[in-house]
Amino acid sequence: MMRSVNGVKSAYSNNLTRRSFVKTVAAAAMASISTDMTLAARSLTSLADKSLPPASRPNIVFILADDLGYGSLNCYGADKKHIRTPHIDRIADAGMRFTDAYAPASICTPTRYSFITGQYTWRTHLKSGVVNPLDPLLPDPDRMTIARWLQERGYNTAMIGKWHLGYGNKTPVDLTARLSPGPLDLGFDYHFGVPQNHGDMWGVYVENDRVYGLRSDRLQPYSRTFYGTKYAGLDAPQRENKKVMEDLTNKSIEWLKQQNRDKPFFLYYAAVAVHHPITPSDHMRGMSDAGPYGDFIQDLDMSVGRLIETLEYMNLMDNTIIIFAGDNGGDIPENDPERPENQAIAHGLNINGRLRGDKHTIWEGGTRIPFMVSWPGKVKPATVSNDLVSVMDIFATVCEITDGKLPAPKDIAPDSFSFLSSLLQSETKQGRQSIVMSDVRGRLALRKGHWKYIDNTTGQGEQVGRPQLYDLAEDPSETVNLYDSHPEIAKRLADELDRIKQVQASR
Repeated sequence: MMRSVNGVKSAYSNNLTRRSFVKTVAAAAMASISTDMTLAARSLTSLADKSLPPASRPNIVFILADDLGYGSLNCYGADKKHIRTPHIDRIADAGMRFTDAYAPASICTPTRYSFITGQYTWRTHLKSGVVNPLDPLLPDPDRMTIARWLQERGYNTAMIGKWHLGYGNKTPVDLTARLSPGPLDLGFDYHFGVPQNHGDMWGVYVENDRVYGLRSDRLQPYSRTFYGTKYAGLDAPQRENKKVMEDLTNKSIEWLKQQNRDKPFFLYYAAVAVHHPITPSDHMRGMSDAGPYGDFIQDLDMSVGRLIETLEYMNLMDNTIIIFAGDNGGDIPENDPERPENQAIAHGLNINGRLRGDKHTIWEGGTRIPFMVSWPGKVKPATVSNDLVSVMDIFATVCEITDGKLPAPKDIAPDSFSFLSSLLQSETKQGRQSIVMSDVRGRLALRKGHWKYIDNTTGQGEQVGRPQLYDLAEDPSETVNLYDSHPEIAKRLADELDRIKQVQASR
């Protein structure tokens, strides 16, 4: 078993207070706010100087939560009498919180693929569903990724946490062989990952391009996973579900400690919380008031707090962008009141807020996500934006930050739109006007303005019910289908969806 560092309790016994964190970041912001806000009102290119030396470019930490619902954080409406998320809330306090942020899909793999490539996953062979445990690498190693983009600009890069994009180029992948192509072939200098999720049949970690601690090629399948399949039985240290969050946090901190001010870094940290199986740590168990599911949310928050503390103690916060997002909506199991998610709901936690649906579905509860960004001295603290953004847009935004402009070739981040103008509150915003979302079956929806159109064709070409149209301004819970009463709007959105599907790049 991988040894866990005994850092959880000690880190939190000397924890930064909410006031001290906000005070630190706010002080950095106020020191240059007059200059930066004036520049923000001018051209964006002057703020992202492409000739900037690598050491002056901001560090970037992207934290992606797993199956975290829109209503599962205090800063998004969760009542503190149920759960407490002080550390994630501090990112919002120190920066900008988005109310209309979306995942490209209501399931894991497509969101992760779109973040890395800036491309809708349905443009690939994966029209529905997710990458399975023994599937090969989904992203094309020849395609530009956000990691390679930053690597080529002098960044140290790491991917730590849930991967869920496959390894190798054969089906099934040989778990005992070199796992290439993989993250290292996509621009990451270092990788320490959970192959699919912390309940998968691998049962181990992957470090760089090998199973972590692999001793031989012997396989001895044993016991059964949360999903009912047998564990592969690799001759390597086996993960312990309740310790995975701590292990991944410790690895991230270990990597951060190797960084310094002389070279920028990019950390993509993909937490396994709060995906099932719901396995809170011994430290957090019983500390929430929403059962094990609430405890697991607080494990996620504790992990974020430890990363922030590390950056603070290393004096790196003043030049670090922190982005926090969910990969899709919260998962609410049907017809099983004993599941931890439903127990949390019974306690009063509205996992996805008042939104309809959950993970896997095409509804808002499946695709609208928590999303926030802090950037001392650039993003004004405690601001809220209603601009339309996607996890997929991080790639184009990073391009504009590093180079002062978007990539000229449309095959680089082809469906990604920069939201830098939103972050800087520019008078001339240049973000996206519409977004396409998909569900587990590959059905697509288009959000534009306050209208949402849902197509009735799956990724396999099957017809499912009738098309739908909702006015999210008047009906955020999607209760009244207006397809028949507003045919002209439905047609306009359907035509735009068809146009986006036909082209190779939507930006």
